[in-house]
Amino acid sequence: YAKLPGYLSPSKDIKFEDIPVGITAISKVPAAGWVQILLFAALCEFGLGPSIQEWKEGQPGDYGRGALGMFGPITDPVKKARSLSAEISNGRLAMAAITGMILQNGITGGT
Repeated sequence: YAKLPGYLSPSKDIKFEDIPVGITAISKVPAAGWVQILLFAALCEFGLGPSIQEWKEGQPGDYGRGALGMFGPITDPVKKARSLSAEISNGRLAMAAITGMILQNGITGGT
């Protein structure tokens, strides 16, 4: 595996090359690093102040911005339904894949 050069945490003298691969890396990242990761994930998920109502009222995966948020909303109802279904299916596949990878790492100790 390739690793980034430099320090993960200069104050604790932890380099990227010191971090093992797999789930054992979780315990090696400092708590402040996990806080930064979770805050960034929350910013990506919730944005800079959207209302929670949009998640209660809209269809799952429909943010009204179209593909990659760059091409405007999808107006064709058939294409929109197919795109939303693909989005949900791909999300489920990704969750199954990461679960399998974590189980493999936990059982065999390798990636």
